[in-house]
Parts: sequence; structure tokens; C-alpha cells
Amino acid sequence: MQKLILLLSISFIGFQAFSQRTWFDAEFSTEIVNNLELSVAPELRFKEEFELNEYFLQTALEYQFNKYFSLAAGYRYGYNINGDDEHQSFGRFNLDAKTNVKWNNLQPKFRLRFTNADDFSDENENVNYLRYKFELEYKIKKLDLEPYVLAEWYHDLDLKEISKSRYESGMMYKINKHHKIGVYYRLNHYLNSDKNNRNIVGLSYKFKL
Repeated sequence: MQKLILLLSISFIGFQAFSQRTWFDAEFSTEIVNNLELSVAPELRFKEEFELNEYFLQTALEYQFNKYFSLAAGYRYGYNINGDDEHQSFGRFNLDAKTNVKWNNLQPKFRLRFTNADDFSDENENVNYLRYKFELEYKIKKLDLEPYVLAEWYHDLDLKEISKSRYESGMMYKINKHHKIGVYYRLNHYLNSDKNNRNIVGLSYKFKL
């Protein structure tokens, strides 16, 4: 276990060489009734020079219809911090449809999300989006590692165009049946704008009861 945690630490340090920003997130989830899961997820997001830029708490309910398909709804409430150290609150909701298929140790996933904010810029603009996320996860059972890659596209429903994309690579380590830790590298990419792209490295922790 110590060697695997060291591997994640080395990966985090390596990702830092390419990143501009650092994010820390956690998720606590439990099944409250049969097939209905409640999750609570706090997150801290830091800008360059490790300056706190945003923090929030997200709650969600997800209903699993079968092993291939689920629906979820979530709400996020948090604060942005501007240059004058003022905190500006924001709220965001999302509706999700998720599907996944397991094939041996390989697990392709797709998520369609409707949301009223972009989760992309510092301003958390109130814009309606459809987000299309494709993810491919592989389980290395002997090491309890789950490396993955994903790509996501943001469809601006007001402008009627796909304006942003997100790419991510990372891995999760399963400590036991309740706890996981992970590291990832993420690129937030503007497609039709001269805004600067964002390189992000993150650490994750998940607890499932």
C-alpha cells in the first residue's frame, strides 16, 4: 500500500510540472434506500501560486435503474474569491443520465448532463449547457488501481455551439471497500475563444458507506 500511495504522490508531483492550478475534492456517498444513492462532495480550487479561488459543496441523488443506466440530480452552492478577497456566492444545478458497460476489466462510460452554469471559468457564468462526457476506465485488480481517461464537450444551448472541451487522465487507488484516493491531470480547453486554456492537477478522496 505504501508503494502505491508513493506512486500516486509521484504522479501528482509530475502532473504539477504541467499544471497551472490545483484542485482538491472529496465525495461521501451512501445508499439511503434500495438503488437510491445520496452523495455530498466538497471541493477546493486554487489558482496559480496556490491562491484559493473557489470552494463549494455539492449534493446529489442518483437512482440506479439497472447495472447499465441511472439518472441523477445535483445542486452546488459555493463561493468565488476575487482579487479584493471578496466572496461571491453562486448556485448551480445539474440533471444527469448515465450509462456504462463492463467488459472484463474495461469499463466504458457515458454521461449526458444538463446544467445552468459552465463549471469552467472563474465567473461561473449562468449559461445553459448540455455536456457530453465519454470515459474509459480499466481496473488493475492485483494492484487495486483504476486508471482512466475521459473527454467532455460543452454544448452552449444559447449560442447553439460546442464552445469548450475538457480532457482528463488519472488513476484511483482502492484502499478498501469504503475508501479510494486518486490523482488526475485535466485540461480545460476553449474552442471558440481567445481565453487562456487551464491546466489543472487534482487530488481526490472517495468514501462510500
